[in-house]
Amino acid sequence: MKTKSKDLKTSAIFVPLIAIFCTLLWGTAFPAIKIGYVLFAVASEDIPAKLLFAGLRFMIAGLIVLEIGALRPDPDGLPIRLRKKDIAPIALLSLFQTFMQYFLLYIGIGGVSGTRSALYTSVAAFASVLAAPLFFKSEKITMKALGGCILGIAGLAVLLTDSDAGGFTLTGDLLVILSNMSGAAGNIVSKKISDHRRPELVSGWQLLMGGTALTVIGFLFGGRLNAQDYTAWLLLLYLGAMAGIAFMLWTMLLRNNPVGRVAVFNFLIPIFGTMWSGIFLFENIFTLQNILSLLLVSMGIFIVNFRKGFRGQDSGFRS
Repeated sequence: MKTKSKDLKTSAIFVPLIAIFCTLLWGTAFPAIKIGYVLFAVASEDIPAKLLFAGLRFMIAGLIVLEIGALRPDPDGLPIRLRKKDIAPIALLSLFQTFMQYFLLYIGIGGVSGTRSALYTSVAAFASVLAAPLFFKSEKITMKALGGCILGIAGLAVLLTDSDAGGFTLTGDLLVILSNMSGAAGNIVSKKISDHRRPELVSGWQLLMGGTALTVIGFLFGGRLNAQDYTAWLLLLYLGAMAGIAFMLWTMLLRNNPVGRVAVFNFLIPIFGTMWSGIFLFENIFTLQNILSLLLVSMGIFIVNFRKGFRGQDSGFRS
């Protein structure tokens, strides 16, 4: 039974499908956050309210994941209960993957378009692929992976040539980029600590810890949410549920596969984020720079992931 479960979690079909599903969900976050600021009447300079909004979202996400874990028996027989030895490693993951990543993102996204914020998420993919060999002996940077990363970076460079989207800002663009670098560090930590721990345990508690910290800081510094109507709370509930489910599935993939083979799918978040921003924020996504940037990023995905004989257990998806 365990062998079948492991084979499924490392298969050449299951892993890409789940990774794509996660990035599709994460792509909706960029327009949803900006819409949430409007529905909760959060001013662009009101940083405490932004942190409160982020914190409540991830507290909801953590509670949802832990509830799922409590109701679902683990096929490998791993416990859902938080043990003393779990606290420090999960807190470290929470620092990078929830607290720092979204502390920076929720402040920076207010000064950057949804499309541009989505495209910056590719930074997490580059950093994860390039940094993984420093922490895991089994992972190496191939010429194809390096070429894919170079294409992706070129895509970002093209994006910054779009004068109509505004210049590079320290309080907008830089903070969003740094948030994604923190997310890349979280991918490494998640891979390190997820072995012999349930995905629901790791994801649920790291989301709850980081969300609680953001909520407390936002509230103590005067952050308040003034909902215009019930749709604001429905949006917050969606953001929480989406984050919880996606993080839980992502942690499962990282636990059973090499970091580089999973994290590279972060390249898809810009594509989905751009699409959703065009649909929900009515942004003009069909500029020459946006299209060329997305093409370069997509080529990077294909180059990094394509393997001759890419099937079954020989696909390279096993740790």
